[in-house]
Amino acid sequence: MSLGLAPKRRFSQNFLTDQRTAQKIADALQIRNGDHVLEIGPGTGALTKWLAVSNAASIVAVDLDERAIARVSSEPWVDHKRMVFKLQDVLQVRLSQVFPDVTPSQRCVIGNIPYAITSDILFWLFDQRADMRTSVIMMQREVARRCVAQPGTKEYGILSIASWYASTPKLLFQVQPGSFFPRPDVTSAVVRFEFRDHSPLDIEFEPFMAFVRAAFSQRRKVLSNALASWWSGTAAELRTTVAGVDLSTARAEQLTPQQLGAMCRELLARKGADQA
Repeated sequence: MSLGLAPKRRFSQNFLTDQRTAQKIADALQIRNGDHVLEIGPGTGALTKWLAVSNAASIVAVDLDERAIARVSSEPWVDHKRMVFKLQDVLQVRLSQVFPDVTPSQRCVIGNIPYAITSDILFWLFDQRADMRTSVIMMQREVARRCVAQPGTKEYGILSIASWYASTPKLLFQVQPGSFFPRPDVTSAVVRFEFRDHSPLDIEFEPFMAFVRAAFSQRRKVLSNALASWWSGTAAELRTTVAGVDLSTARAEQLTPQQLGAMCRELLARKGADQA
């Protein structure tokens, strides 16, 4: 297939070629008049083309591949008055700097992201949750399922809780391997994240996620054992009931984000009391 751009393995590139799917993904962002959109990895411009005909006030497309930037920015449909192309690592980009004079409710992010750095990009989004309204991301289907997984399922884990804390995530639809070149070995899926305008828990994201990572670090172990590396006290102090949960019998995968948040708050309070 001739795309005018040969995929490079080091960029983990699988170019979207199905225009109907590209339009569907762009439409899922639900761009409003006055919105400003950041696109992650325009590649050959499959999504960019549909963003160009949207109501977006401005579009900034970021890619590490200078060939992609050169190719897409020279397309005849590009409106250079409102479209900017940046050769940059998106993980170094801050939305508040790209769109400095725009309210968070007018900032959106979209992308068909490389599978190799999916987790990095998702947590990059979550870290900037207060700086945007929504994001539509195409990723590997298994990762998408983890983003929306419920307690008690095998997919439920760190990513599920991080997605819940930062947003209201929704798995929209799947995309088959034949929609890409080169054809990936896995099915993809599109997830929309509607970011919260306030924290759902009375605890900050970073300390909570440190607790969650420890809680899920050894899924088969009960929490009194799994949390040992996170807890600064004695092992005996963890073999107790915290926020109504018996740590000596419960496992993280059985608990809701709210239950884990309550446990984290109580244990951090105990830590603080011990150190006082």
